[in-house]
Amino acid sequence: MRKFFIICSLVAVLIGVMAFSAVAIPISGAISFSGTDTQSNPDLSAATEFTGFTNVVVSSTGGTGSYSPVLLGQAVTFEPFTFRPSLTPNPLWTFVSGGNTYSFDATGATVAFSNSNTLTLEGTGIAHITGFDPTPGKWFFSANNAGGTSTFSVSTAVTAVPEPTSLLLLGFGLVGMAGVSRFKQ
Repeated sequence: MRKFFIICSLVAVLIGVMAFSAVAIPISGAISFSGTDTQSNPDLSAATEFTGFTNVVVSSTGGTGSYSPVLLGQAVTFEPFTFRPSLTPNPLWTFVSGGNTYSFDATGATVAFSNSNTLTLEGTGIAHITGFDPTPGKWFFSANNAGGTSTFSVSTAVTAVPEPTSLLLLGFGLVGMAGVSRFKQ
């Protein structure tokens, strides 16, 4: 019986160590950019794609949450994309700051508002930051004909991932089942 108790204790400790090393690190927070754009048609209600972006930088005070190390004015590479009839999965933007790579892959977009001078898009995608798990997020894009200016923001809001606790409970359950099985024998 003592040997069984020692083995069960070692299994519980091993599962506990594995559980706490399996922590997912989701991205949280928001970041926004501003710059100039060129589109397929100067009439934004008829435009189908953005063909280029220049002078895109992090705007406002930088980012929040996981994006907080990024400073105002950080240069961003923003990729051209088609949004009508629909957006295909597309790497949307990327930049490197403090040795970390930040990027966002768009997975969908809808036109929220459109007239000849203004266009607003919103969509979904996957945010990436070195050292973090890929995390679903939402993005918003606004363009106008006043100098071809555009703004972009992305936000991620995730709930805590209960991986360590789930693994720990599973481990204790298995140990308990083994104990009951051993007791019945």
